[in-house]
Amino acid sequence: MAAASPKPASQRWRPRVYRKRLVRQLMTVHFPRAAATDSAQEVRRRLEGQAFDEAGHVYLVDEENRLVGQVPIEHLLKAGPNVPLRDIQGPSPVEVRVEDPAEATALVAVTRQESDVAVVDEGGRLVGVVATPVLLALLHAEHVDDYLTAAGVHGSHPDPHGKFRLLAAYRARLRWLVVGLVGGIGAAFIVRHFEATLADEVALVAFLPLVVYLGDAIGTQTEALMVRSLALGRHPFGPQLLQEGGIGALLGLSLGALASASLLATGFPRELALIVGLAILASAFIATLLATCICWGAAFLGTDPAFASGPVATVLQDVVSVTTYLLIASRLL
Repeated sequence: MAAASPKPASQRWRPRVYRKRLVRQLMTVHFPRAAATDSAQEVRRRLEGQAFDEAGHVYLVDEENRLVGQVPIEHLLKAGPNVPLRDIQGPSPVEVRVEDPAEATALVAVTRQESDVAVVDEGGRLVGVVATPVLLALLHAEHVDDYLTAAGVHGSHPDPHGKFRLLAAYRARLRWLVVGLVGGIGAAFIVRHFEATLADEVALVAFLPLVVYLGDAIGTQTEALMVRSLALGRHPFGPQLLQEGGIGALLGLSLGALASASLLATGFPRELALIVGLAILASAFIATLLATCICWGAAFLGTDPAFASGPVATVLQDVVSVTTYLLIASRLL
């Protein structure tokens, strides 16, 4: 009897965003199948002269067409003529559903190093297969789009090696950067609101970029991890938020303490060292929570979470870091 199959992708959590392409759009119904009791010679004879869209495995099914295992094609070619297929089957096949997200399925197949994946219905009946080359092509296209989106450029941005289209390239970049511009102006108004605090302690201005940078860096790390986690369909929102918040607090505590100690050792006032340390702690903690919520919010709304790594998330984190830093300064000075 075949070993128990891994949990189907349809039973794991996945966000709406990865429903962009579904398994049913990529699968084929032209593939070899046989019964577990069929002999290797009998199956080889049936396969002769037939054309298949995918023939990496011979899938084993029972009388009701339920999937029970798979035989790698190389095992079939090497087996003796009277050997039943159940004696030469390979590891349990990767099972997915027709409505599963294609990108998450591709990641599972690559992780398992399979040449194809089996598509089954709710009753476990085999309805098709998806070849790994198809899945790899999808992953390549999706990852190129993710990298472009993460940089604030949509995947439909004109090809730099194609025909030069000035206005199309301009429009593709401008919309995301306008968001950053608006956020930057908002941050300037926040700074202006705290002019009196900055005038009392001019040195605060010198450490503002440090607080903002660390918030951005920690937030960007969280966003990258969240995009990967969402792509693989791992972890529910609550535990993930708690974990990232805890990590942010520990990172902020460590970096804040190091920054405060460095300022004290170099002769800066104790109040300033405390303000910078607390601001880094708060900024790091809030950045992880904000990044997690942005990625999950984008997924919930059906938007690619890689979008959260672009200018929108960056400017939000900048505004939060600036506001946190100046609020702490205004209370402690």
